[in-house]
Amino acid sequence: MIKFFLVFLLFFCMGVTTGCDRREMNDIAIVLGWGMDQKDDGKYVASAQFAIPSKLANSAGGGGGGGAEDGYLLETATGKNPTDAAQNMQLKLSRTIFASHRKLIVLGEDVAKNGITNIIDEYSRNPDVRLRTDVFVVKGAKAADFLSIPYKLEKIPALGPIKIHESVGGTESATFKEFLQDASSDGINPSLPTIEIVNSGSSGNNSSSGNAKTFKITGRALFDNNLKMVGYLTPSEAKDRFFIKGELKKNVFTVNVPEGDGNISFDGRKYKSKIKPVIKGENINFIVSLSAKGMIRENNTNLDLKSSKNIAFIETALQKQIAKEVSATISHVQKDFGIDVFGFGQAVHRKYPKKWRTLKRNWNADFSEAKVTVKADITVEAVGATGPSLQLKESRIKK
Repeated sequence: MIKFFLVFLLFFCMGVTTGCDRREMNDIAIVLGWGMDQKDDGKYVASAQFAIPSKLANSAGGGGGGGAEDGYLLETATGKNPTDAAQNMQLKLSRTIFASHRKLIVLGEDVAKNGITNIIDEYSRNPDVRLRTDVFVVKGAKAADFLSIPYKLEKIPALGPIKIHESVGGTESATFKEFLQDASSDGINPSLPTIEIVNSGSSGNNSSSGNAKTFKITGRALFDNNLKMVGYLTPSEAKDRFFIKGELKKNVFTVNVPEGDGNISFDGRKYKSKIKPVIKGENINFIVSLSAKGMIRENNTNLDLKSSKNIAFIETALQKQIAKEVSATISHVQKDFGIDVFGFGQAVHRKYPKKWRTLKRNWNADFSEAKVTVKADITVEAVGATGPSLQLKESRIKK
């Protein structure tokens, strides 16, 4: 009887998991990059890069000129809201829009400033949008402008910003998930990475004027409690934010070393952070303890790095410079934006849960007035194959 039941269950499962609901490749339009802008009248403009599998399979190299011949198709449509814009785009396509493979969502600067509540609602409600999708704000331009730019290193240009972001120390494929978590949490404001359209400096094969366009990572866009963008962080400030939050994966710091009459570049790989809140009466203070371990990638000083004394000089210089830079980033956000994008409020919540019930009502104002002390502990674990720079004469080397 048990065997009969197991056989029946097997055939039942086979029956419900196969059938006519499947969609053939030549019936769907696969979205890899999606953009959203907003007009002055409030209507939304959706834009998309659709993959053309046959072109991608036959393509030998990276992406190219920006059209169907290069493995992708660009399309746009306007609507009353994001869903309406997507439906109107479908009217132009012979294949059903398939968004489950969407790798990238870009938001134009205008729509980010106006507020992205409606967009986030649609994206978080739509089962076709994966939480691990990367979302970027296009600084100073529209999403449609960005999606129209070819990028020669990738067959699909939309993949370019994702890989650049990861290569410079950003979190991997989690920007949308992180944004939703921060937007729905007390004690922290959300942010998104930004990209900017720039001149490539070379005409390549697509322009004879020398003004070919490309894009680069330019930091992060900061959002208030109403999900309206209030400003930007520079790339270095964005890395400071990752460092403070304990999310920095890799980064190279270059600092001057007074004792060595030059500079060094430190490649860190083990970044850690701890935020300690201290509340006394009405005063709210924070101590941010940062640490990192790594190796010296470049030595332009006259110090012999085989000497422990000289290593100490370098570690001290790194600690002072990093603490100074991170302190400046925090102060900039406090004074110019008045929002907590670092998670200091969450640290207060963990240590002072009862006090947090009162503080959370007006946390951004309290954070703006809080005193923050940054301490850095940097350890040089390796210096490479040589001690001093090989080009220096023996008389110039400090041992």
